[in-house]
Amino acid sequence: MSSLLEVVSKCNCVADVDLLAEREGLHRFIVDGRVVGHISASDISALKSVVNERAHAVFKFDTAQRTLSFSEEYSDCGTRSAAVADLLAQMRSEKAWASLSKWRSELYPVYDGAGAVAVMIERAASYNFGIRTFGVHVNGYTRSTTGELRMWVGRRSQLKPTWPGYLDQIAAGGIGDGLGAWESMVKECGEEAGIPPALAQRGRFAGTIQYFTRSDLGLQPETQFVFDLELPSDFVPAPTDGEVDSFLHVTLDEAVDRLRRGEFKPNCGACVVDFLIRHGFVTPDNEPEYLSIVDNLHRPLPHPAPRYS
Repeated sequence: MSSLLEVVSKCNCVADVDLLAEREGLHRFIVDGRVVGHISASDISALKSVVNERAHAVFKFDTAQRTLSFSEEYSDCGTRSAAVADLLAQMRSEKAWASLSKWRSELYPVYDGAGAVAVMIERAASYNFGIRTFGVHVNGYTRSTTGELRMWVGRRSQLKPTWPGYLDQIAAGGIGDGLGAWESMVKECGEEAGIPPALAQRGRFAGTIQYFTRSDLGLQPETQFVFDLELPSDFVPAPTDGEVDSFLHVTLDEAVDRLRRGEFKPNCGACVVDFLIRHGFVTPDNEPEYLSIVDNLHRPLPHPAPRYS
């Protein structure tokens, strides 16, 4: 049984990316003078092999400084995005990166230092480039007449390319293809849980969680926009897009038990812990590692992010 600190630390597991880069020989991915990601030595080797075969090199490789950057002719979002899409399509066909077998046909933005989109990259390759990603997680819950809270959690499909069969929020997903957090939240609610837009729009923005994680696919610094959605007691979510096999309606005590047993996808578990803290279920009075947990849920990230007007 894991502690709650161990639950969130499993998600926020990269303590110092610069130290990790030195130890493992990671290459820094630099766009417009800013570090936007980190790439493993093995992924760089595979990438370099494909790039060097092409008439026009999309990227420049500096072995001594261990950096990757765009060639000068690719100086704006349009040309970069088109070139990267073409390159990744070739790498997918050649099976150069294993992650590309999980192709999602969804583009993730990479931001420059001014908060503008510098390039769009296929989601399946985001781990390889180690770019900062953004998503939405929705905590669906009910409140009884006595005030007891229960959470709706989803059981991820066994066919999911990542974390099949693990527990998840009632709805969650990456922010890509030019959508905002609110639009993404409403979309995911409908697609994953059959929640009508009018009901999803009752959701309340509850802040963000941030972490720097890694998996077999690569590195992932990530910001999640979190929403709380109080649902009518008679509403039952329904799987609609194949992402979720079923839904469970659990007490907060049961949610904690499942967290400690490792049943949640790591970032989903972190989001549940954040919910428990914000709703006063986990406090400094009942959790000795309270402040360390909070720190791990709100990790500062060095990568550029969008700016909002």
